[in-house]
Amino acid sequence: MTNNWKYIALMAAAFPATAAFAQSGGDAGRRAVDLERYEEAKSIYKKQLGSKDADNAYFTLGDIYLRTDKPDSAAYYFNQGIAQNKRSYINHVGLGKLALIQGDKAKAEKSFEEALNGRGKKDPFVLAMIGEAYVNAPNATDAEINKGIDYLKQSLERDSKNALANVILGDAYLKLKKGGEAMSSYDRAIQLNDQNPLAYYKRGQLYTSSRNYNEAEQAFLKAIEIDPNFAPAYSDLGELYYFAGQYDKALSTFQKYVDMAEDTPETKAKYASFLFLTKNYDKTLQVAEQVLQQQPDNTVMNRLRAYSYLELGQPDKALQAMESYMQKVDSTKLIAEDYEYYGRILNKNKQPAKAIENLEKALQMNQANVELYSELANAYAQNNQYDKAIEVYDRKRTNVEPSNADYYYMGNIYMMAGEEKAAAGDAQAANAHFKKADETYAKVTEANPTYAYGHLWRARAQASQDPETTEGLAKPHYEEFIKIAGAEKDKYKPDLIEANSYLGYYYYLKGERDNAVKYWQEVKTLDPANPQATAALNEINKTAKKK
Repeated sequence: MTNNWKYIALMAAAFPATAAFAQSGGDAGRRAVDLERYEEAKSIYKKQLGSKDADNAYFTLGDIYLRTDKPDSAAYYFNQGIAQNKRSYINHVGLGKLALIQGDKAKAEKSFEEALNGRGKKDPFVLAMIGEAYVNAPNATDAEINKGIDYLKQSLERDSKNALANVILGDAYLKLKKGGEAMSSYDRAIQLNDQNPLAYYKRGQLYTSSRNYNEAEQAFLKAIEIDPNFAPAYSDLGELYYFAGQYDKALSTFQKYVDMAEDTPETKAKYASFLFLTKNYDKTLQVAEQVLQQQPDNTVMNRLRAYSYLELGQPDKALQAMESYMQKVDSTKLIAEDYEYYGRILNKNKQPAKAIENLEKALQMNQANVELYSELANAYAQNNQYDKAIEVYDRKRTNVEPSNADYYYMGNIYMMAGEEKAAAGDAQAANAHFKKADETYAKVTEANPTYAYGHLWRARAQASQDPETTEGLAKPHYEEFIKIAGAEKDKYKPDLIEANSYLGYYYYLKGERDNAVKYWQEVKTLDPANPQATAALNEINKTAKKK
């Protein structure tokens, strides 16, 4: 799957996924969790808190709250499970999992040690859940994932028919980019239960990661065939269609996910994220506002509201929304794209210095964002910091070779710098910049000699070094531009008028009347009412009569 930043920022990071499933609670509870019907699942498990299954009910409730990014509620249920049962091995696992999510590895290990005391070390579910905690920990290292694999293997040694452990083991191998081992684990889960939609769903994710999109689609469809209400499969299938550029199909499929999943702020938030990805900015804003009425501090929805206002061409509202978001969100949750959008919003609101500051922060966080270099360089140029703008393009070269578009923008920056110096009366400095512009545009004509605009840009850069047209520096490239563009006069009309006007004036100064008339007549052909051409031809005719 394409490493699209919007997918990462708005989908994956916003909705932490876990692979834990209830060991007890009956089919209804497990099914509700699998279908992401979390309120329904909570209701089922809360009814079990006074039963013989209370221990696992507390754990599952805590895990549901972890899934929905409510760590305080998760901690409450894990601790309640331990308070009700001092030997609640599985709820110690829950606390360890929470500690890993919060980045406290020492605390996590201590909780896992508590979970493995006594019979916990022989419980396949306890072992599997410790394994899952390591595998799905945020920013898990290979060493942590391998530690998780060790626990999962211990779980399978005690229960070889544990489909859950096989699924999580597949996830672990997938994270280690061991596709063969991951597929074997998912296949083993299917062998244990060929009517388990989860295993096919996981196969679809594996095929997606290996860019085998046809097989991925078939796997997701198989999961849906087994259980037409299996909401996660619609979500991933919609994302698959999105990355394939099938936006209408993506949105309709994701709409099915929304219909299947529970009507909660979390589901609406996920839907709004997908609407944004598919460029439905009006509807994104509408859904985001609905979520924010119930969850005013929802990080992703505050982010999307600001982003959407900018995309809808309302920079003033975007600035208000973005600054509100930046003030209320935990700074650790800010992503590179937040600074990028803030910089763009500030630029639109004519605050170039602050825009530059934030675009620089975005680039520091994600130097591989090649598109951002042009944005930052443009901000510097608009703030008349031309040297800084060029330096940004030099930094970009360390990540990717410059494109023709890069050379065009770099050339434009040199041109702006030259014009500023010329306006200040510093002709020498101006010409130095114009010369650099020409050298930069030359990279385009060297790579693509028949690209008409490349010659036009060079002509302008050279004409700027010869403002009185006495040397005719721009003549060769204007002539080359006319040669290439002349066959498509409607497409290049304004630029052909410019080129012919230059050559007409050049030959007029040289006293070559026939050539001057030729080019000015071409201007008249392109634009019969052109006043410059009319005046030039009248002047040439007067001169001829005097002779």
